[in-house]
Amino acid sequence: MEDQNFINFKKTRDLGAMISDTIKFLSVEWKPFLGTILKISIVPIIIAICAVIYFAMISTDFILDLSQFSEDSNFDELNFSQILVPLLIYIFSYIVAYSLMTVSSLAYIKSYIANKGFVNFDEVQKTTKDKFWSYIGLFVLVAIIVGFGMLFCILPGIYFAVVLSLSICLVVFKNTGALDAISDSFGFIKGHWWETFGILLVIQILIGLIGFFAGLPASIYQGADMTTILQGQDPTELISSFQDPIYLVLMGFSYLINFILYLVSVIVIVFVYYDIKEQKNPTSEVIDEIGVY
Repeated sequence: MEDQNFINFKKTRDLGAMISDTIKFLSVEWKPFLGTILKISIVPIIIAICAVIYFAMISTDFILDLSQFSEDSNFDELNFSQILVPLLIYIFSYIVAYSLMTVSSLAYIKSYIANKGFVNFDEVQKTTKDKFWSYIGLFVLVAIIVGFGMLFCILPGIYFAVVLSLSICLVVFKNTGALDAISDSFGFIKGHWWETFGILLVIQILIGLIGFFAGLPASIYQGADMTTILQGQDPTELISSFQDPIYLVLMGFSYLINFILYLVSVIVIVFVYYDIKEQKNPTSEVIDEIGVY
């Protein structure tokens, strides 16, 4: 039995088809898809948003303390752990939140494909649990490789980032380990780097624009607040304005929107993965009935 609105991921697509099918997938599946992701990831997402707000508040306090130092002041008196600990909490919480969202969204799509449009939540939950730590390991390795490439020149970092962007699909859809996924990514994307780069670039620009507009309320409010403060010529009040409760709430809302927008890029990456896979090894109708792989 197949859902009448079922979208076949396992076919070749150009950029336009990927965008239209992503919109179609979300228009049909947005409620169960987003509901499943939030059910699994909502607590880490809330913690991550609270962590960034807390970090913003602590950073403001730290900058205020720093602004009060004169040239003769002893910087050893500054408590750098005051900002370091919130920063580490912020980074760790975001890694956990994005990891859960990435793995659970891929697990959802895996179940969606295997069951022809019908998603089994228990399968999604099990796959997320099984692949979470593999993704954490993969994330760390990818960050090291891309970061290492960026140190020498920006271009190697970009090259590695595009190649390894598909590695998580290999972990979830082919059940490979983190190291094997990284190794296999280079052979998998061979001959398809430029098209993958172009698709990911366009998608990131589109998501960035939407995210920009999502952050406008916070920016507009902060801009109006800063204009009022500047009239009083008090730099301390200017820095303190970043702790304004309304601004922090609007900032938290923009971060929540960015979390949701991130799911769009994950869906597109899956389309790219299957597009390349089908170009290399077209799936026959008989084999297609066997499963995801």
